[in-house]
Amino acid sequence: MSNLAERLLNDLQEAVRAGDVNRRETLRFLRADIKNVEIERGRPLTDDEIVEVIRRQIRLRRDAIEQFAQGSRQDLVEREQAQIAVLQEYLPPQLSDEELLRLAREVAREVEAAGPRDMGRLMPVLRERVGSRAEGRAIAEAARQALAELAGGQDR
Repeated sequence: MSNLAERLLNDLQEAVRAGDVNRRETLRFLRADIKNVEIERGRPLTDDEIVEVIRRQIRLRRDAIEQFAQGSRQDLVEREQAQIAVLQEYLPPQLSDEELLRLAREVAREVEAAGPRDMGRLMPVLRERVGSRAEGRAIAEAARQALAELAGGQDR
């Protein structure tokens, strides 16, 4: 069992003992989702893979918040927001937009990217460096911006 999986189990047990219904239900749902992915892949997940499951859970809850807000269900919006807060506790520290852009510029220089056409060469290296410290959308945006700067001659 990975460190993150153990931490989730321990925190779930603690939430049950403390009677923290929101944390208990959020962690139970998360552990069930992790178990489903493990069954699908036929092996235990690594910490990075668990982080991806957590990110997917957060995305699903954000989508639900939009739907509940449109339906004027503030009670459900608040419940989903509380669950997101619990899930975010298990994400590694995230890179700021500035740090991510700086890293994208650095990697772009390393792979000798000249502009937006080199996105395919930049992204795999950048994703490897960033790991689980940023979402894919943010990584892609930083890469696009760094490549646009190179194409425009604004390399810093």
